[in-house]
Amino acid sequence: MGVILLNVIIVNDFAHVNGGAGQVAIMTARLLAENGHRVIFFAAVGPVGQELENVQNLFVVCLNQKDILRDPNRLRAVFQGVWNLSAAKAFSSVLSECSTNDTIIHIHALSKSISSSIIPIAKRNGFRVVYHLHDYGIACPNLGFYDYQKGEICSRKAMSMSCALHHCDSRSFLHKGWRVLRQFVQYHFGGLPKNIDTMVYISAFSRRILEAYLPKGQHLVFLPNLIDVKYSERTRSEKNQLYLFIGRFAPEKGAELFAHAAATLSIPAVFIGAGECEDELRTICPQAEFPGWLSHEEIEQYFRRARALIFPSKWYETMGLSVVEAAARGIPTIVSDVCAARDEIVDGETGLLFQSGSLDSLCEEIKKLTDDHLVARLSVAAYERYWGREYDAVAYIHQLEMIYKHTLSG
Repeated sequence: MGVILLNVIIVNDFAHVNGGAGQVAIMTARLLAENGHRVIFFAAVGPVGQELENVQNLFVVCLNQKDILRDPNRLRAVFQGVWNLSAAKAFSSVLSECSTNDTIIHIHALSKSISSSIIPIAKRNGFRVVYHLHDYGIACPNLGFYDYQKGEICSRKAMSMSCALHHCDSRSFLHKGWRVLRQFVQYHFGGLPKNIDTMVYISAFSRRILEAYLPKGQHLVFLPNLIDVKYSERTRSEKNQLYLFIGRFAPEKGAELFAHAAATLSIPAVFIGAGECEDELRTICPQAEFPGWLSHEEIEQYFRRARALIFPSKWYETMGLSVVEAAARGIPTIVSDVCAARDEIVDGETGLLFQSGSLDSLCEEIKKLTDDHLVARLSVAAYERYWGREYDAVAYIHQLEMIYKHTLSG
């Protein structure tokens, strides 16, 4: 029996790649469309990335709104982030052209512009919803169980009185209050997570953290993130000198720790990405290269020159996409020991772990990679472990189709 073609509405705050969630959302949309499904990519913030252009069966609805963190009209941002009425209206219009029989709504990210306002629209009209757990936003107001004031993981119960009254926000206590309000509205009016039919988690680590905050009997499905990489020969990392960081330049990502390590050890470093900490990183490590966000093809050129990837995240993460991308090329990774990405390596075999937040520990692990024989051994093991998984685009889409069909059948 052939595949039953579906209408899939992919929901993501941004219509372009600006992090792991966006990368997965856009790649998923493309793969579904290429496999004959009709895909609508619903986003609030433009511009529309070139990856979404000129793809058969793929249609983009972008509202061209502002990212709430960068909107100069702060009053508008306050209301839009809590309950985006424009997004709800536009989403309702999209749904009016769809049938509940063969349409699935797949949410990847909505906390930075779209808001939970679209979920009641979907449920009121009888549509089934899949929610991808790229972060911890269904539970934690800060989205990541991270105390920005102390620079450490937060152990408070999300949305408890202790949580609500504690200043953990990166900006101000007033902003934390706004986050708590958004979380309250999201739970009581947006119906998140209680109105979600299927939750997709991407690591056993993130499931352990979030399970206590999900409704009893919540349908949970494991779907490992797929990376957009074609099989090629192993990168001879042992012959390279470049050390990479890939991701947002934000405090919880630990980029400044790597910058200090690179400056201390005088190693060639490249920071691929962008974010609020960029000026600080440039000051700490002026010899480093900062090319910004890059296309897959451009990142590939850096991977081919890399000796190792540094993943110094200070918060939990939910997976660590760049760690998997590095392994696919045979590039060893040095990973913080507190985050989900630690599950993607075998310490001492395919990569190295360091004590989270410790400059001395990170420097010590980087120093180990001056040994070409060790780098070669880690590189070969990482490469063979990745390509031995037999998990490719065909398997990913097949599993996703099964998730959609099970969700539609109730």
